Amino acid sequence: MKEIKVEVQMIETGYYTNHQAKLVKKFKKTLKRFEPRLSAQYGQTFAEIINSEAMAYFIELIPRIPHYETAFYRPIILLNAQLIAIVKAMKKHGKTVEDVLRIQADFFEEDYRRIPGFVGRIYVSRLAGYFLDKTAKKGAEEGWETEVVRGTTTDDFDLSVVTKKCGLVEYLKSEGMTDYLKYCNFSDFIMFPVMNIGLRQPCTIEEGQCVYCMKYKGQTEIPASLDVIYDPAKDGNHLFE
Repeated sequence: MKEIKVEVQMIETGYYTNHQAKLVKKFKKTLKRFEPRLSAQYGQTFAEIINSEAMAYFIELIPRIPHYETAFYRPIILLNAQLIAIVKAMKKHGKTVEDVLRIQADFFEEDYRRIPGFVGRIYVSRLAGYFLDKTAKKGAEEGWETEVVRGTTTDDFDLSVVTKKCGLVEYLKSEGMTDYLKYCNFSDFIMFPVMNIGLRQPCTIEEGQCVYCMKYKGQTEIPASLDVIYDPAKDGNHLFE
C-alpha cells in the first residue's frame, strides 16, 4: 500500500464564529428531536435542563470547531460538535456518552431508512471510487489522512478506506471526549448495511488507524465495542440485525 505524502495545511478554527446564528438554529432542531426521548427516560424537567445547558456548551465550543475545505468532512464535524455539547450536558448530570449515542443511533436508523438499497452498488463502483479518492487526497492535504483502495478479484472487498489520521478523532481528543473515541464509527455500521454494503473493520481505532472493508451484498461484522450502543437491551429492533 503506497504511503501518502502530502503537504499538510493547518486546520482553520474560528471559522464558524461568523456562522453562529445558522449553527444555533440547526442545533435547536437537534435538541427538539432529543427532548421527547430525554423526557420519556428522565422526565420533562431533566430534558429542559439538558436542552438549555447543551445549547450553552454548543455556543461555547463554536469558535473551536475545525473547518475543513474538503466539503465531505464538514457535516461529520458539525454533527459531532452537536453531540459533544449534549454529551457534556448529560455527563454533568451523571449520564454517559453511551446514553446520548443510543438515542442518536435510533435517529440514524430512522434517517437511513430513506436510502435506497441500490445506492450501495453505486458507492462501490469505479466512478464513485474515483470521487472518493479525490476527496481522500484533498482531505489528506488538511491532515485527514485517508487512502482509498480498490479491491481486486482475489480480495474479499470491493472497496477499502484506510484512515491513518482521522480529523474526527483529533477533534474529539481536543474536546476531551476520549470516552467517545471507540464509538466514533457508530453511524457507519448502521448506514452501510441499509445500502446493501457489508462493512468490516479489521483493526480497532485504538491501533492507530481505521480500516474499512466494503463488499456489496457482503456480510457486516459489527465491532464488539458498539454492542453497548446498538443493542444494550438485546431488543432486536435494529435495522442491521
